[in-house]
Amino acid sequence: MNSVSTRPTVAATANRSSRETFFRSANARRYTLLFLQVAIVVLLLGGWELGVRSGNINAFLFSSPSQVWEVLVQRFQSGEMVTDVRVTAVETLVGFAVGAIGGSILGLLLWYSRFISDLAAPFIAAIGSIPVLAIAPMTIIWFGTEMLSKVVIVAFSCVVVSLTTSYKGAMRTDPDLINLLRSFNAGRGTIFFKLVVPSAMLWVLSGLRLNVGFALVGAIVGEYISSDSGVGHMILLGSSNFGMNIVLAGIVLVMLMMLCFNALVAFIERLILSWDRK
Repeated sequence: MNSVSTRPTVAATANRSSRETFFRSANARRYTLLFLQVAIVVLLLGGWELGVRSGNINAFLFSSPSQVWEVLVQRFQSGEMVTDVRVTAVETLVGFAVGAIGGSILGLLLWYSRFISDLAAPFIAAIGSIPVLAIAPMTIIWFGTEMLSKVVIVAFSCVVVSLTTSYKGAMRTDPDLINLLRSFNAGRGTIFFKLVVPSAMLWVLSGLRLNVGFALVGAIVGEYISSDSGVGHMILLGSSNFGMNIVLAGIVLVMLMMLCFNALVAFIERLILSWDRK
């Protein structure tokens, strides 16, 4: 009796120890990767700074980490950096919401009609082949030089990718499950909301992740064409004045914004997936 009763306890202890070992190994791997990533950045920046100070790297052409840091500090203290980041972030987020989310909704709705989706396919492909830089000047002419034109450029950058990925996800819905719901007299609306949308959600989220970079690039391109503020405007001013430190400071801001937007999309993805599992 004692040996039998102790078997569940032994099994539970073994399972607990295996889980603890797994989490310890996962945490160790995560911290190792983080340490190596930080070390690589420190080595690159340190070698760059030493190369400039020793004269082996041309400071006029490549600037230096210390000069870039000085530009960031100066522009932060003057308030210019906060204004530039805010303008670009608003343009990116609003355009992303219109283009990526709107495109995802349109792509899902195309599930309702295969005829309309086939009819629209060549036009969607043609629009997707147009570079953002090509439509940016026209957008400035049509919508002016204010924020609206940049939002339109960002939305244009995102809409095709989100539309195509969400449509593919909707069309990959299991036909057996669709037939099962139809056997219970479920309408197309019920099938769409109860089955198609949840089935395509991973595709929709993948389109959103892809569009983060496109959205930010669209905002920067719009600011290149015509603007009086924004990170793209900052980079443009630096390049026109041969200020490599200003250009690199703008690039640093773009990378930091990209990391923040990626983190935001990842957070939204976790929320949606956790809600979908309930």
